[in-house]
Amino acid sequence: MYHTIIFWSLVCFALLVSSSALNTSEGAVNPLSNLKVENPQIWTNTEQNLKITFAYQPPKPILDQPTELKFLVQNLKTGNYLNNLIANILVTYNSSGEFGGYENTKFNNIKVANGQFSLNYLFEDTGLFEIITRISGNGVAALAPFKVIVPIQPYPR
Repeated sequence: MYHTIIFWSLVCFALLVSSSALNTSEGAVNPLSNLKVENPQIWTNTEQNLKITFAYQPPKPILDQPTELKFLVQNLKTGNYLNNLIANILVTYNSSGEFGGYENTKFNNIKVANGQFSLNYLFEDTGLFEIITRISGNGVAALAPFKVIVPIQPYPR
């Protein structure tokens, strides 16, 4: 348990450090700026020249309340946002390292306009969730995994 806490603390620190490297194309407004980005995760693929940035709001998801899952798809070298893509999202629950007890949730054929898309998701339990993102179109085909930790919730009074 102690090792797990240290591991996730290091992961969070690494994500905070890497968030300072988030670049946008010159003159463009960062679409994440209207979102309280305390937890960006960045996935890159140099072979396809692709960068996917993932963030969620609120930073600590609340059970049975909407959490916005936001994605940015960019050219890795230029920072330009990619258009005319299709995204498929799979949300899996894996709190204990075992899959089971919960069904995966799929969101299919999401149109990626202007290099960004988002969706709202209701987390029904605490734990570790994996967000598997598939982006395709215009010579691009990529799978990118992201993590969301839903903390233990306080009891209502």
